[in-house]
Order: sequence, then structure tokens, then C-alpha cells
Amino acid sequence: MQFTVALVGQPNVGKSVIMNLLTGAGAVVSNYPGTTVEITQGYMEGPSGRITVIDTPGTYSLHSDTEEQRVAQRVLLEAGVDLIVNVADARNLSRNLYLTLQLLDLDIPMVLALNQMDMAREAGMIIDTTALEEKLQIPVTPMIASKGEGLEELEKLIWKAAGSPETLPARATSPMRFSPEIERVIGMLQGQIEQIIPEEEGKHRLHPSRALAIHLMEHDALDEDLFSIYPELAHLVEDLQEKVASKRFQCAGCFRGCWFCPAADDSHPVLPTCLERTRQAQAITTAVVRRCRLEGPVSTRVRLERLLDNPSTGIPILALVAYLAVRLTLEILEFAEEFVPVILEPVVGFIAGLAGSFRQGSLAEIIITAIPEGVLLPFEVVMPTMLSIYLIMALLEDSGLMPRIAVMMDRIMSFLKIPGQSIIPFLLGFGCRAPGVLATRTLPNRESRIVVSTLLAIPIPCAATLGIITGVARAFGADLRVIYGAIAVVFLLLARLVARYLQADSELVMEIPPVRLPSARAVAGKAWMRMESFFKQVLPVLMITGIGVRVLLNTGILSVLSRLDPISTGLFGITGQSLVSVAVTVVQRYAAPMVLLNLPLGAREATIAASMISLSLPCIPVSYLIAREFGWKTLAAIYGLALGITLSTGFVLNLILPAM
Repeated sequence: MQFTVALVGQPNVGKSVIMNLLTGAGAVVSNYPGTTVEITQGYMEGPSGRITVIDTPGTYSLHSDTEEQRVAQRVLLEAGVDLIVNVADARNLSRNLYLTLQLLDLDIPMVLALNQMDMAREAGMIIDTTALEEKLQIPVTPMIASKGEGLEELEKLIWKAAGSPETLPARATSPMRFSPEIERVIGMLQGQIEQIIPEEEGKHRLHPSRALAIHLMEHDALDEDLFSIYPELAHLVEDLQEKVASKRFQCAGCFRGCWFCPAADDSHPVLPTCLERTRQAQAITTAVVRRCRLEGPVSTRVRLERLLDNPSTGIPILALVAYLAVRLTLEILEFAEEFVPVILEPVVGFIAGLAGSFRQGSLAEIIITAIPEGVLLPFEVVMPTMLSIYLIMALLEDSGLMPRIAVMMDRIMSFLKIPGQSIIPFLLGFGCRAPGVLATRTLPNRESRIVVSTLLAIPIPCAATLGIITGVARAFGADLRVIYGAIAVVFLLLARLVARYLQADSELVMEIPPVRLPSARAVAGKAWMRMESFFKQVLPVLMITGIGVRVLLNTGILSVLSRLDPISTGLFGITGQSLVSVAVTVVQRYAAPMVLLNLPLGAREATIAASMISLSLPCIPVSYLIAREFGWKTLAAIYGLALGITLSTGFVLNLILPAM
């Protein structure tokens, strides 16, 4: 049996929590085909067989204003969805019902999961779910997903629909009826669509004629995708444009949204279908919600929200939370550096013994000798950092603190012309920059994503690089103030320069969710799903490149650059052998300082070389992800910037640093 359920809802309504409750830890995060937007897919096992569950991106409506909204639409229209579970926030029922009314037009069986009922009661709202069922003509399940309440009833409805979809109550009429003028245009379009598109291959099941008609009236960006599926629609639009222009067809009213209308947009009201849908959602909410006066003391959660949302108290508290998160990550990293080598010692010993069976200096011996370092460093430094950051991120997200930290950082980030939520990929980047690039998908537009990815690729050092750079400073007396100062200056200048060039929009628009106690199961599930993509996409590249760098160093292939001593010493104050370390950054940045540790350096040369390494070319894993997310042209531009910056850094420091 092939049965697919789609979880659809606005951001911060608890979809991911419900997804984890339904599917457990076996869900897989992947990009929707042809996009960089992530969707989560998992499975429910039960008496009727296996059910596929898809968690779509959070979207406020089905209008395709963002890539996330387009993906949510495409999942519903292309993925063969048999049941929609619309997750709604009970506290903001009216706003959430706007999306519900849009989903009902798709004519796909649907269940409304009314989540966060406890918070609605705290706000003095009493929701008559029976009356809401009658209004919408679909089952409504009240839930408190963070506590698992209502899950059993939702699972019963899903299994019931999977066993026999006809058992779900049929809707006699659409709950969303527009004004007579709009309905006349919808009826006209619907009739013509049904004539020109034959009802075959299940097309009308996934694309009901009424939904297509409303789609055309609202002039949605997804129309281009629909035209590729239904070329007949493009011909219909062209025909209507011609008829309206020649006055052979006239609407009873005039609507700005219709694609086939050649009238000027600025002289017409904006999307009357949207305005009427909003009024209908408000009317339903008024009919099913009763407000009551709250008695008794204010709850602890509400008091905490007031503290956090007040700038004078919230900023210090959130700053302390961010500091503790960083300290916890460093403590876990320190523990892992001592614990992981002990765990992997038998494996390392076996590999060392295996290397001894080959002739010293042979290619096989060099490769096998390089394996322990290539395996140890990712497991010892990168993986523990990622795991701790992913757990902390999941805790901050599910508790409602992450958006508040983003808002707190917005004033600082706006100076750099990037949105406040950029703090999330930056925090990840200090652990490992590759997952940081993936995390830029949470940013509102492509321009902001490129700016943040450029900063991750060049001035932001990962945890492994920071650790080894510190080791170089201790070994040779390099000045860490100069190294970190160079990083900070380049970060500030580069952010302003790239953001201005790309004209990135730094305006922060973010919904602040309620503060809540996160579920341990949900936090663990979310962290594991993210770690799964790290294991599949990042860790293999880290291990292969780490082994590759060690092979290059052991074979002496890179030593040819030592012939550049006269040029490198004159321009940058470092030898050609030190310049080898800068070249190594294109493979793996944290491997570059290892070259320095094997050279006889003075403090001045070590300071300049370490600064150039810290601001050098992006490594292979980051380069691969940037090319995949933004294209090869963007990667080439970042490489050009990085090369110019690292050479300029060496040149300037050679001029201003006194001889030591």
C-alpha cells in the first residue's frame, strides 16, 4: 500500500515535533528535487502497512513568494499526497486558518491538528473544536505535541484514512465561498479548464479545476510550473488576454490578480481573493472561540516570556544563554580530544602495524600512515563540535529562545547588512564551516545567503583551525592578537563590501514563538536528523581530504614551492615552505597549520603565515557545498576574493610588523 501524508503548517506551530512523534528517529532530511530547500521524510509502521510522512517547509500561505512556499506547493501538487495533516497554532487560530482555507481548495482529504492548546487556554481562549469541525467539514484534533497529548487520536485518523479514505467525512461544499463577482470568474475559468484538460492520469485529483482557477486569478509564481505540466493552461491564458483586450469578455468586477487581465495593477485592489479569505478566517475564529477572563497567578512561562521579551532584561539573559552554549561546546570538545583517541587507539594501532609491513617510503606505506590522522581529526574535533552545536540548536529552537537570540543580534548584524538569523550559520561555522553553509538555507533571500557563505568561506575559522593555530602560536611565539585582529578586520570589511555589492536585504522579519519546555525526544530526534546529513555529506569529504593532505606532505610534492623563497620573503615576509601551508588551505584549512608545525619558524614569520592561513581559500568540503548551493560562478568569485585577501594580508602585515 502506497499512502502519503503531508504535514503542512505555518512556521513555529510544532510540525517538527509532531513529525518526530509520528516517525521516530528514522526520518531523513534531504533537498527537494531541483531546489536547496530541505524537507523531512519518514515512515509510520502499523496495521495497514507503511505510510510515508513528509514534513513540508513552514509557510504562511500557498502563494509562491519564497522558495519554501513554492516547495510546499510542489509537494502537495506533485508528490501524490493522499492526506494533508494541517498543523495549526491554536493561539493564532485566525491567521492559521488562512492557510487551512487554501488547503481545502486542493480537494485532498485533510485533518486539522490544532496544536498548543495549553497555551491557548493560558491566553484565555476556549475553542469549540466541534463547531470548528462543522465549519471546516474536516476532522479537528486538539493537541499538545510537546507533551504527546492528542497524538493517539491523530494516529487513529491517519490509519483510518489509510485503510479506507472514504471514511473521512466528505465535504458537501467548499467552506471558502467568495463574493458572487469572484465566484463568477472562478466558475468561468473552472468550466474552461475542465473542457481543455481531460480528466486523466489522476491530474484532477492532484490539481482540482477550482484550485487551478483560483491559482490563475491570484497570478502566482508557481503558474510557470503548472504551465509545464499543463500546456493547455498557457493557451487558455493567451486566449483570455486577447478576449479581455478586445473587450469580447468582461468581468463583473475588476481584479488585479488575474493573469489574463491587461489592466494596470496600480489602479486595482490587491488580490480580493486573499482579502476575502482573510475575512472568512476571522469570521470562523469569531464563531468558534470564546474569550474568558483569566484568574489566579500568572504562569511561570508567561513571566519568563515577559522577562525575555523586555530588552532591558532579555538581552542580558539571552547573552548569558549564548555564552553558556559556547562554553558547553568547548567543554565537550575538550572532553572529546581526550576521550576519542583512547576509543580509537586499537584501530590506530592496527593501522600503524599494517603500515609497518610495507617498505618505508613506498606509496602504500605513505597512504596507510596518513589514514589515522585523516580519521582522528574529524572524529576528535569536528564531529563532537557538530553534535554539541546541533543539540544546543535543537534546545534553543524548541524552547523558543533561538528566534529571540536572532532578534537580539539583529542590530549588530544589520550594521553588516545581513539579517539577525545569520548568527545561526555563524555559530555552526565556528564548529565546522560546511554545515554552516548548509544552515544559510534558513536566511530569507539568496543575496543574504551568498554574503554569509562568503564570510564562512574566508574569514571565519572552524574549531579545528582555531585549535591548531593556537598550537602554532604556542610553538613559535606567534602573536594571537595580530592573527585574530586580522580576522576581525577582514570580516567587518568583507561583510559590508559583499552585502553592498549584492544589495542584500538585511531587514529581519521573524515570528517570535512562545517559550516552552522542549521535549527530550524531539530534541534528540532533530539533532540526529541533522547529524545524519553531516555523516553523509561532510564527514566523508573531511576524511578523504585529511588523508590526501597528509599524503601530499609525506611525499614532499608540495615542497616544490620552496623555490619561491626570494619572492615570498620579499613580498610577505615568509619562506616558500611557509607559503606551502597557504596552498594547502584549498584542500583543508585545518591541515595547513600542520605544515607550519614541521618548519623552523620565527615569531614574526609564524604570525604572518598563520594570519594568511586564517584568511585563505575555502577548503574542498566548503567549496563543494558553495558550488552546489549557488553555482560555479559564485564559487569562482569567492576564490578570487579569498586569494586577493590572503595575499593582501601577508603584504600588509609584512609592511607594518616590526622585525622580531
